[in-house]
Parts: sequence; structure tokens; C-alpha cells
Amino acid sequence: MELELMHVAGLLALGLVAGFLNTVGGGGSLLTLPLLTFMGMDLAVANATNRIGIFLQCAASTWTFRSQGVFSLRKVLPLGIAACAGSALGAFLAIQIDKRALNLAIGVLISVMAVLLVAKPRMWEERKVVTWPKWAVWMLFAAIGVYGGFIQAGVGFFLSWGLAGAAGYDLVSGNGAKSFIVFLYTAVSLVLFFAGGLVNVPVGLILSVGGMAGAVLGARFAVAKGNTWIRWILAGIICVTALKMALDAFAH
Repeated sequence: MELELMHVAGLLALGLVAGFLNTVGGGGSLLTLPLLTFMGMDLAVANATNRIGIFLQCAASTWTFRSQGVFSLRKVLPLGIAACAGSALGAFLAIQIDKRALNLAIGVLISVMAVLLVAKPRMWEERKVVTWPKWAVWMLFAAIGVYGGFIQAGVGFFLSWGLAGAAGYDLVSGNGAKSFIVFLYTAVSLVLFFAGGLVNVPVGLILSVGGMAGAVLGARFAVAKGNTWIRWILAGIICVTALKMALDAFAH
């Protein structure tokens, strides 16, 4: 695939937006994957190549959150390890999935999340005493890792819910923890995709330049604006994403 100036500009611009969205809420891959396929890239290659941008933007946002003392790497590491185990399984999955059923299921799940964001603000804005047993939290994040390793698009929504509902994080500290978890498990899936010869490195690196800038902006925005702003932005992104998935499901 030959890169033209228009392609480079589009990758940088959409990478910037996707990096911001992924850091503040999620769903950035729902923008970048269509762009890569529109440029003529096979979907499997696009799904793998997109991980370079995700990996580097998560490195940038993790560094930004950590520099502002938002979360502890040591406390998040066990969740990241669980997600890495799931990610390896997800990247190896070779089963055929009914995309219509998958889109509908994910659309319903994240719609419920949007309702909780609006109706249960304390669930997202306050740090809580964790009542889930540790093994159950690790299993949950391993399951989220499977989804992230296999599909990636929209995984930030499920991580936000898991960190707030099961691990006791508020949205600001949870966004920092989410960036670190995605950084870890994306490293695992990237190695596997590289081994499979599915990664277009030049395109991935160009996309990541915009993504890293957007991630830094998103992290600073999250810390400056706080939980309430993030909760409403996340609810809005989720509603749009759920609608898109439902429309895609019925279009097939």
C-alpha cells in the first residue's frame, strides 16, 4: 500500500482524535480501523497495525497520568498481568464469530453502561472499598483482555466499568490504570501479530504520532476536568458507539 500525502494527513489527524478519545473514554479504534480499511488495508492487517498506535499512545498517557500522581503502577500490575493472559488467548482465537450477533451484544452491554453513567454517578466518581474477591477481579480482567486481544475496538468501555465497578477506582485514576493495562496487554498481542506478519509498521508509526499527542492531551484534560466531565463525555461516546454497532449489525 502506497502512502500519499492525504493518507499521512488523515492518519495524523484521526490518530490525534483517537488518542484523545481512548484516553478520556474509549472507542478510538472505531475511527482508526475504518480509516485503515478505507485506505485499502485488509481488515486483519488493519486490526494488527492499529495496535502500534494504541501501544504508543498508552505509553504516552500512562507516563502523563503517572507524572501527575493519579495512580500506582504497583497496584494496577496484577490486573495488567491478568489482561495480558487474556490478550494472548484473544490474539490466538481462530473461531468464526457472527459479527451481527457480536455487534448487537456489545451494543446492548455498553448501552447499559451508558445508563449507569448517568443514573449512578457515585459509582464512577468515588473511590470505593472493593467487595469483589481478588480472583474474581482477575478473572474479569482476563476476560476483558481476551476481547482486547481479539478485537480491541471498544475495550476501553469495559475496562472503565471493570475498574470502577469491581476494582474500586474513580474515573480519573481509572483512566490512568486503564492506559497502563492496555499498554501491557497490547505489547503481548503486538508480538503475536508481528509473528504472523500482519503489521504494517510505517502506517502504524504515522498513526501513533497523532495518537501519542492526543493521549497526552486526553490525560491532561482528564486530570484537569475531573470525574464529572469524564463521566458525561464517556456516556456520550458510548451512546454513539452503541448506535453505530446496532446499525452495523442490521446492515449485514
